[in-house]
Amino acid sequence: MRPRPFTLAQSTATILALGWSDFVLKYRGSILGYFWALINPLVKFGVILYIFGPYVSPSIPQYPLYLFLGIIIWEHFANTTTGCMNMLFEKSQIIKHLSLPKIILILSVGWTNLLIFVTHIMIFLLFAWVRGAYLSLSSLALVIIAVQMTLLALGIGMMLASYTLKYRDLPHLWTVITQFLFWLTPVMYAYKTTSPALARLASFGHGLMDASPVGAIRLFIELQPLAIVINDARRFTLYAASSAPSLIHIAGVSMVCTVMFLAGTAVFQRRSPFFPQEY
Repeated sequence: MRPRPFTLAQSTATILALGWSDFVLKYRGSILGYFWALINPLVKFGVILYIFGPYVSPSIPQYPLYLFLGIIIWEHFANTTTGCMNMLFEKSQIIKHLSLPKIILILSVGWTNLLIFVTHIMIFLLFAWVRGAYLSLSSLALVIIAVQMTLLALGIGMMLASYTLKYRDLPHLWTVITQFLFWLTPVMYAYKTTSPALARLASFGHGLMDASPVGAIRLFIELQPLAIVINDARRFTLYAASSAPSLIHIAGVSMVCTVMFLAGTAVFQRRSPFFPQEY
């Protein structure tokens, strides 16, 4: 008998249950527990702050908060994309033997990492309060940032996961790419732009053709979605009084992230029926 398709309510409940159980079980049995989720961003924060910070911080107001916020958003992106690929191996028995829609497993990865990201944001807000930073109500727009980054990370993660079983070198390649991408994202240095992102995006093709190799790299840093989302988060929280993003800008960035998510979903749905045969 052909299995009945999952309803929206059943799919949502399954995603929430799987994501929460993975969040709870992720660090069960370890001595430090949840604090393992903090160690990597904190170590990265400490190294950059005390080694590179003296050369960068004089030009960036509230640099420790600027850096910490950039790192936790970056970690959310990196962990979500990697988690989408790892899910195919961690949930192999479910994929091979159950008729559960594979997209549910991917979305549960996003939910698990979103829970971790929310706790990181809470720690950031506590850190900002301890340092006496003024945070206005615009900081609530971090909810938009969380949704944008999750959609972007899941979209890219689904594209990668779609071919992970067929090309087993892909996870290793993505690890190398993320190392380069980290340095091509303004996490530790200032985000510089000469005009609004939408205006720069409109002239991207012309600017890329005319740019030198160094200019092309700068243009990529300025226009890649990760850089824009991280910069927007800082504008919402640290610099809201002078440079909060406009509604048009927020809508444009949200549209880009949504398109990436829908593209990843389409690729993943087309490839997922072949997963059991590719193990």
